[in-house]
Amino acid sequence: MEVVDEVTSAGLGLSVRDATSLGRYIPPEMARAYAVCFTEDKPEYAAIDLFVVPSAESCPAKRGAVVPRPPVPDVTGRTSAEAVALMASTGFQPDRMTAQDEEKPSRRLDSRTARNWRVCSQSPAAGKPFDADEKVLMRISADCRTKPKTQAE
Repeated sequence: MEVVDEVTSAGLGLSVRDATSLGRYIPPEMARAYAVCFTEDKPEYAAIDLFVVPSAESCPAKRGAVVPRPPVPDVTGRTSAEAVALMASTGFQPDRMTAQDEEKPSRRLDSRTARNWRVCSQSPAAGKPFDADEKVLMRISADCRTKPKTQAE
């Protein structure tokens, strides 16, 4: 996203927001995978708001336009790290995602250990329409019975 480079080289701050009505989270590290549809200068903050959509989507006719909700991805069989990244790229906020030990739900998970565990089940269900307000629960295990998925799937 060339606009990000232009804004930052001009010494301005910026925020990146969904240009649609979906209210999707935009992962800062993935900002370059989005297309800028609208901008709004914030001179009082020496900043610019960028309103974006994923590069594969078309910009809406106006900011905040109602668009079809994409389906929740199927993350079962993926590692928890892959699943979190995929859910974030769909628009779910990371602070609304929880990974839970499939065998011992009350057990606290070490994020380094659980990073390579696989997702056995998920909520919301795969295919359900995306809702930015929904919390994501992934039940994970080191020995999940779900067939592992590859990055390409």
